[in-house]
Amino acid sequence: MKRVLKTILTIAFLMAGMHLYAEPTVTDVVAKQRFPWNGLVDITCKVTGISGASDEFNAFTVVAVMPDSGDICTVSNLWVVKNGTNSNDRLVQANGSYRLLWDAKADLGQVIYSNMIMRVTIVTFRDNVQLWEGGPYWAARNIGAQLPWEYGYYFWWGDTVGYKRVNNKWVATDGSSSNFSFQEANAPTYGNGIATLKSSGWITADEVLAPEHDAAHVHWGGKWRMPTKQELSDLVSKCDWTTNTVNGILGYVVKGKGAYTSASIFLPCAGVGYGTSLGNAGSSGYYWSSVPDSGYYNAWYLGFGSGYHGTGSYGLRDNGQSVRPVQGFTE
Repeated sequence: MKRVLKTILTIAFLMAGMHLYAEPTVTDVVAKQRFPWNGLVDITCKVTGISGASDEFNAFTVVAVMPDSGDICTVSNLWVVKNGTNSNDRLVQANGSYRLLWDAKADLGQVIYSNMIMRVTIVTFRDNVQLWEGGPYWAARNIGAQLPWEYGYYFWWGDTVGYKRVNNKWVATDGSSSNFSFQEANAPTYGNGIATLKSSGWITADEVLAPEHDAAHVHWGGKWRMPTKQELSDLVSKCDWTTNTVNGILGYVVKGKGAYTSASIFLPCAGVGYGTSLGNAGSSGYYWSSVPDSGYYNAWYLGFGSGYHGTGSYGLRDNGQSVRPVQGFTE
């Protein structure tokens, strides 16, 4: 027999294994199920304490605690209602009153729970995390991701369009393709040596991707760019790596040492795109550098999974991989 959903909302700050730089306050939280029951829950709240710093971003996260088992369910089907429209954009950029809409039926199935506890959270991150002395400043999220644990977009090496997974297909972020395939015919940098990459403008004299072919720079602008081979190697050797599951997503918390132990980033196991498929999502991560291998088909990248993390030069340039931006240069 179905039971009436009674929502008891509590406020909690979820650090998720990363450094929390600020503590906005969420108050006046009210959750109401729609009647007759159709699986939707309206949540209203008030947010204060947003600083508005240009390098800071804040986002709603919501979890539901199951009444019988105490298990925590990550709320995936959540929208922030903006100007009467449901938006996937969970970012909170200003203080004020907010309305969230949760499709509990989609997340939890047909069962209506009673005495459910929901935790509404604002997490604040900064996209300028320095992890060692003289090192670059790392972004807290992948290109295409709003939150640190989201996978974001996938790029072949030298690509600046980016592709997202929609209904088991690769969809171009600029609308140019609704069924893209990561293969050599669609990756112009595949099969070209260093000399050809230079003469055709893909890479600079320093043998890194030119700004117009650097996905981080094209998407975020300013001083953002893709990391070099050396910076990815330093990320491995100069930081402590710990596997962690954040909001249901497996990845690594990468933490600085010594004076930088309070600084960390989270790298989700976003998997790799090949052909029309996505492989190893949830078990491995593959992140591009801006540096090609000396041969014709590969580029340097960071790879990690259960029990391993390191850099390699055998990443095929036509693979779809993640990009984590940096800014500044290693001294």
